[in-house]
Order: sequence, then structure tokens, then C-alpha cells
Amino acid sequence: MSERSEAKRELPPEAMGNEKWHDTTHAVWMRSSLSKDDSEAVVEVARFDDDFRAVRDGKAPEKGTLFFTPAEWEAFVLGARDGEFDIPEEYLTEEERRIQNREVEVDVAWVPSPLNTPEAMEEYHRRQREEAEQEQGQDARS
Repeated sequence: MSERSEAKRELPPEAMGNEKWHDTTHAVWMRSSLSKDDSEAVVEVARFDDDFRAVRDGKAPEKGTLFFTPAEWEAFVLGARDGEFDIPEEYLTEEERRIQNREVEVDVAWVPSPLNTPEAMEEYHRRQREEAEQEQGQDARS
């Protein structure tokens, strides 16, 4: 984007006075591999270079985005690990209940959102290559 069009670009209302706001136009959104297309909501997370995070509903991203500082994100993750945000069992299928209670082993990974822009997917692939190169460098030093 040129400087001229960048200068004319208006920030959305939620950015005004919000120190946490980040431009998510080409953010790399990731979701759990457990997310299913028929779920009511799909949580997606984007990480920025300054370690801020953005969270949205991948089924309805137009509903808005929450932004977290690195410290807030760390507190959220620790709370989630401790079960602070577990869904009451009466709202879960039997399979979901067993997963939430860690009664079954499941392979879970972060996967790119199908809603990512082509630019975001280029960035995703660049990050994947960079991580692979770092792992190869660590293996060579071992």
C-alpha cells in the first residue's frame, strides 16, 4: 500500500483510542484442528510480531475481534490449562466431554484458517520455512 493511500485510510471505530488494536487485514489466523465446520463457533487466533494476539469467531468474523497484550494472553492460556473456561458437560457431546476431561488421547494442531487472505497464507508459509530452518539448525548443533 502506498504512503498516500495509507495516509487516507481511515481506521475502524474500534481502533480509536484502543492501544491493543492491530490491523488484521492480512493477519495469519489459526484454528484448532479439532474445529469442525458444523460447530456453532470456531475460535481463531492471530499472533503479531510484538506478541499481541487477536481472537475472533471464524464462523462469523464480522462479529468483531478481541485483542490481548502478551501478559493478558499468558494469563488466558494458563486459565484455560487450569480448566477455568471449560464448557459445562451438559452442553457437550460425549466425544467432546471425553476430550475436555482428557480421557482420550487426541492429536491437536494449529491449522491455518480457510478465511486467510493470500497474503496471510504467504506469511504462514514463510513462518513455516523459518521454523523448519531453526529446527534444522538446532538439530545440527545437537
